[in-house]
Amino acid sequence: MLTEETIRLPSGRSWRVFGGGEGRQILWLHGPHGVDPADPFVAALAARHRVIAPLAPGFTDLDELAEIDTIHELVLDYDDLLRHMKLASLPIVGHSFGAMMAAELAAHFPDRAQRLVLVAPVGLWNDAYPVADLFAVPGIEMDQLLWRDDAARAAHAERLKELASALDEAEQIIAVTRSLTALTKFIWPIPDKGLRKRLRRITAPTLALFGADDAFVPARYAADFGKGIAGAETQVVAGAGHMLPYEKTAQLADGITRFLARN
Repeated sequence: MLTEETIRLPSGRSWRVFGGGEGRQILWLHGPHGVDPADPFVAALAARHRVIAPLAPGFTDLDELAEIDTIHELVLDYDDLLRHMKLASLPIVGHSFGAMMAAELAAHFPDRAQRLVLVAPVGLWNDAYPVADLFAVPGIEMDQLLWRDDAARAAHAERLKELASALDEAEQIIAVTRSLTALTKFIWPIPDKGLRKRLRRITAPTLALFGADDAFVPARYAADFGKGIAGAETQVVAGAGHMLPYEKTAQLADGITRFLARN
């Protein structure tokens, strides 16, 4: 189970930051569902590392986005937090939207990442295989875009239900809407806000992982990230969709640990 603290920056902004585990510090940047204190994938990482997991602006309070107009300002907000926490260069692992932010951090501040792991990253666009419009589908169909493994999806839904048990139905709807609104601001109508041009600035050894059956961000984007980041390794994981950290938890955690342990 992750612990939580609120960190207030000199700028007046505040962040909710989760943490857990022991060992080498790594930064975890979450995907579309935010940070779950009982997240099984983060727990797998925390079994071998000290995981630091900030909750992105807007996921707690949409007013946090009022002063963040561009992807560049969002990256600076992340960097302000890391500087305040006195975190210098460290491995960065991100999923989906979080993987996009991990790439943006490593591109804006090339010395920030020791190693970079991008799991099903959004952030690029190719007309030949466009990213699906997650925000144009009814909520009941959204899971069909994100998940390939029905059992993993059901387990995730049950975990979210337990977390939401203290909230009434209206509060649950507001929480989901808040998360989607925060994502929309930075990845809609297309997710590429210039990242393709900035990928060349990334100097950290990079591993990009994609689910073979990802209906949201097609696995063909592995080639785009591999081409854009010098020396990047790419892997396409069979039997997984966009939520591959939760569909292939042990396999992914083991692979990431091995990658981070390289000299």
